[in-house]
Amino acid sequence: MTTRNAPTHTVYYDGDCPLCSHEMAFLMRQNREGRLAFVDIATPGFEVAALGVSREALMALLHVRDTAGRWLVGVPAIQAVYAATGHTRFAAALDRPWVARLARPAYAWLACHRYRLPRWLLAVTHLRAGHCEPDGSCRLR
Repeated sequence: MTTRNAPTHTVYYDGDCPLCSHEMAFLMRQNREGRLAFVDIATPGFEVAALGVSREALMALLHVRDTAGRWLVGVPAIQAVYAATGHTRFAAALDRPWVARLARPAYAWLACHRYRLPRWLLAVTHLRAGHCEPDGSCRLR
């Protein structure tokens, strides 16, 4: 039996973005210990004023806030959510210098162009083309 914990991070994501929504759905399934809370910033009525960050900034890159109020943005946010869901090797790989040099500009480009990505690109991600088991393991079809 898995014990649910109080969230250690709040993930602010764009629920209108197909790629973002699929990735967040994957992370929600992986969030078995309850370390992450998810907030869809595209939901009508979402109020940004109390967060101390602009709506434009939230929409530009993934934002994650820890319980101390610190913001993680972009690749560090990705690292935090994957580490919190047990994908520590993937999170740690993003710290390797050569990976970081590629990941940061690649993520910035992807975030900027996420609404223009072709549907076939979604089909090659593990979320669309794969089959995920309840234990979180995935395989390609």
